[in-house]
Amino acid sequence: MRGYQQVLRAVRVPLRTAVPKTSRVFQVQVARFATIYDGKTLLEDVNRHHSDAEIRIAQVPVIEVDGDTAVCDGGGGALGHPLEYIALDIVSKEPQVCKYCGLRFKKSHHH
Repeated sequence: MRGYQQVLRAVRVPLRTAVPKTSRVFQVQVARFATIYDGKTLLEDVNRHHSDAEIRIAQVPVIEVDGDTAVCDGGGGALGHPLEYIALDIVSKEPQVCKYCGLRFKKSHHH
């Protein structure tokens, strides 16, 4: 039995010394990655493209529709997005938003 335990100890010793080396390598890689993105990781909400699309969409006025359903195709023909049918006869009085492009639609009230 003693010989078997000594063999196990001899096998475990190199494994223990190898683990910290790989973890140090991983820590160095994480540190290098963090300096590239100013300390932010991929899990954080980072706008790497510096796009002002949300601001531009917010500047577009709400589109009023006569019917109960709005149809949005992105406005670009082949450059747009798939047709999105948006129900406007919902209890909420807030404008409904296209899930692809963010345009807002509401039902117009004719008196």
